[in-house]
Amino acid sequence: MANETESSGDFPKAYMRFRTVLDGLELTAMRYSLKDDDTTQRIARMKEFEQVLMPIITKYQNQTKTNQLITDCPDGCNNCGGVCVPYECP
Repeated sequence: MANETESSGDFPKAYMRFRTVLDGLELTAMRYSLKDDDTTQRIARMKEFEQVLMPIITKYQNQTKTNQLITDCPDGCNNCGGVCVPYECP
């Protein structure tokens, strides 16, 4: 079993990698969705990405609830169509 120093030393590296992966996902989703001028195609690609991502978001949002009776987002966040975000829904 790793000692606490080794475990805590891994966190910054793991966190930076995780943030990098999330940033890459955002950039890839935006580039894929906006890659041509056809509005119909762009909308279809955005919907495609949403269909892929929503089950993932729902799964992990549900796992972060502290009380199974809570259906809302945590304090400071808004539920925008099933997605908790730290801003007002557009």
